[in-house]
Amino acid sequence: MEIMRSFKVLTVAGLVLGLTSSGWAQATTPPGRYVSLLIQDTGGYTIQEYAFSRTPTVLYSDGLLIVPVKFQNMRYPGQFVSSFLQKREQPSVSRILDAARKVNLMNPKFDWGMPGIVDVNDTTFITQISPRATQTRFSIFALGYDQDVRPKSKLDARKAVSKFREKVESFSPEYMWTKSRPTIWKPTKWLYMATEADPDPTFTKIHKWIGSKPLQSTRTCMAMTNTENIKFNSLLPKLDSASRFSSNGKTWMLTVRPLYPHETGCQSIIN
Repeated sequence: MEIMRSFKVLTVAGLVLGLTSSGWAQATTPPGRYVSLLIQDTGGYTIQEYAFSRTPTVLYSDGLLIVPVKFQNMRYPGQFVSSFLQKREQPSVSRILDAARKVNLMNPKFDWGMPGIVDVNDTTFITQISPRATQTRFSIFALGYDQDVRPKSKLDARKAVSKFREKVESFSPEYMWTKSRPTIWKPTKWLYMATEADPDPTFTKIHKWIGSKPLQSTRTCMAMTNTENIKFNSLLPKLDSASRFSSNGKTWMLTVRPLYPHETGCQSIIN
């Protein structure tokens, strides 16, 4: 299995722009909606396809919260792509950002401590309180693997951040006061990574690749064209995790992730 240390790529055009190596940048003025909070697991030693497929939790300034469903059906073959939930409540933005401030996610001088474990992922938090405010970014190493963190004040701070994340991703009534339930978010634009694969004759159904150009074994992110997005969305209900694609006389496995409203393409995603 090929393993790698994912680089933190953070160049979301017009919305998450210009971060320096220290994790700070002066925000631009996004047109209308912008990212108020983003939470995503990043880095760690893992295969490229897994790092590519990790998607963020995103709260937008208009109150739209999109959360990837973490626990999928465990049967094989499972879903081809992850499920996502959404809920929109504009007043929740200030409550969630106030909570983020209280757990030190806007304090650039805070020290989160360092667990003894190695080679696990970071948890990246991005916040922006207004269109012209400075954007903040923290990557906390090994959040959740906190047992040996000392002193206790740092351990407690890490646990508070984990609890904050849990509340955001569960649409906690502490932050979201409307009684409506989250609904399914259905992406329409997609990014993908293709690798050659041997089909499992027990489960695999091979589909003809819907693109105008043949698949290539570059193991890099590719964006579907408008035409490909339309064809893929029509095909998606027929796909599962064992599905494969035929292209150029070969069989391919696709790792697919959606393009979020604030993302512009492969260059804008975080791995």
